[in-house]
Amino acid sequence: MKAKRVLALVCAALMASLLLAGCAGGERGMLLTEGILLVGTEIGYPPFEQFSDDGVTPIGLDIDLAKEIGKILGLEVQFQNTDFEGILDGLVIDKYDVVMSAVTITAARAEKVDFSDPYIENWQAIVVRKGAEAIDSPEGLTGKNVAYQKATTSTEYLNKLRDTGAVTPNKVEEYEKVMNCFDDLRLARVDAVLCDSVVAGDYEANHPDTFEITWVQSAPDEPELFGIAVKKGNAELLDAVNGALAELKANGKYQDICSDWGLEKSMA
Repeated sequence: MKAKRVLALVCAALMASLLLAGCAGGERGMLLTEGILLVGTEIGYPPFEQFSDDGVTPIGLDIDLAKEIGKILGLEVQFQNTDFEGILDGLVIDKYDVVMSAVTITAARAEKVDFSDPYIENWQAIVVRKGAEAIDSPEGLTGKNVAYQKATTSTEYLNKLRDTGAVTPNKVEEYEKVMNCFDDLRLARVDAVLCDSVVAGDYEANHPDTFEITWVQSAPDEPELFGIAVKKGNAELLDAVNGALAELKANGKYQDICSDWGLEKSMA
């Protein structure tokens, strides 16, 4: 490892240590509980968050990444499971220190919370039952029964198309959890699921005989970028999180986590 890179990593770690020491004081931006990073997340969004086979232990890309951030910052990491629809509101009223839940950085959300540097690129995708009619464009959703998770960017994407008249689905089904979308797709209660491409890829990879991706958004559209949300104005914690992310990207651990969960392409 080059001397400059070693120095950069040491400086990043030192900065994080100093910042978190400030957070544990009595000033604005402090952690809710000294020594603990409380992470708000919606457990039920693979590959980012899900329960292990025991039905209790959270696992996933965001879970592993949060734990590694905690190690760098010298903090115990705890997770609080919450519905996605109100997850950022919970951050605003101090239910947790950060939100890590595959949250797309948008202008509207950035008015409510602050975001870390992005750590995942994502696109919208359409998934159908294996062997069913391929829907190879958003316009192909016209006349179909479409499912998506409420309060997500999939909701926003489809609503824009509906508002312009470009797409007129027969029926739209909103679900609290993305897993319920795929349950109903498997049972042929809906014709297609509109969701994040990373999630679509996970379902297709783990259920290749059941689900098939038939369209993925691409250029000239810009990719969606996921970020870690921090309460607005909590600059100390935001800087510490960004420093930890930078260190994980530099030392290769970030890419290892992405690869472990089926994401070969990441925000290196």
